[in-house]
Amino acid sequence: MVRVNKFETLLKRVVFLAALLCAACSTPQPIVQSNEVFPGDLASVNRELTSAESQRVLKAMASTRTQKNIDDTRPLQTSTVGRWSDVYMAAVIGSRKVEMAVVEQFVQPDGLRFTILTLNNDQGELVVKGDAAQGVLSASATLGLFGERTKDAKALVSSFYSQLHVLCAIPRPTQAAPIAAVSTQ
Repeated sequence: MVRVNKFETLLKRVVFLAALLCAACSTPQPIVQSNEVFPGDLASVNRELTSAESQRVLKAMASTRTQKNIDDTRPLQTSTVGRWSDVYMAAVIGSRKVEMAVVEQFVQPDGLRFTILTLNNDQGELVVKGDAAQGVLSASATLGLFGERTKDAKALVSSFYSQLHVLCAIPRPTQAAPIAAVSTQ
């Protein structure tokens, strides 16, 4: 009787493990099996564009290639000196490219100062001078406790300028001039 119970228990375990193995080795079902519409969907999957809608979409797609105005919006343009709005992203991406990281950003009267951390925990800073009206005027970096890592600092500045150049080549809507204060005389 003891042998029968042990055999039944062993048989149950073997069947369970076999079922588990078969389930684990089976191929998963594709994620999308149908175009079923759910109540939370915002757009119908069966909707076709009207002629006017498709012409508008084609016009918008073509205008991005030719840099023309889309529905009377602001024109797209690239920057030759570096857009001030791209400075933070250029600092983050540029520091990653040379295996460093931006830890903090400080706004200064004449630009921005970024605290940089290297892979071996050396700290430094990247200082970018300029403003929204003139763009980027200059960038400099110091790395190490006493600023002794000049080669890495030069690589950081070079990588920053490279990323700024890449980001400025991406067309963005032009920004309207800031509203000037009305002077009373």
